[in-house]
Amino acid sequence: MVGGNDLVHFSQGAPGTRAKLWARVCQYLRTAEQKGQCLNQDAGQRGTVQPSDYFAEAPVIEMPPLGGMGPGTDHPLG
Repeated sequence: MVGGNDLVHFSQGAPGTRAKLWARVCQYLRTAEQKGQCLNQDAGQRGTVQPSDYFAEAPVIEMPPLGGMGPGTDHPLG
């Protein structure tokens, strides 16, 4: 990879860098055992994390209010 970073293969999506792996997974590990299984907890070895390395926020889904469908509509329980 550009800059000498190792290539990381994710179960979904395109391959990425060790920095992307840290941004999406490793930063959330808490125990020493968990951290020992993740590549490069050392910031100097994983490279610079880019804003695009993190998962994007989930989109907001607008839903109608509950109870908004009255009797006589096409409601399955109406």
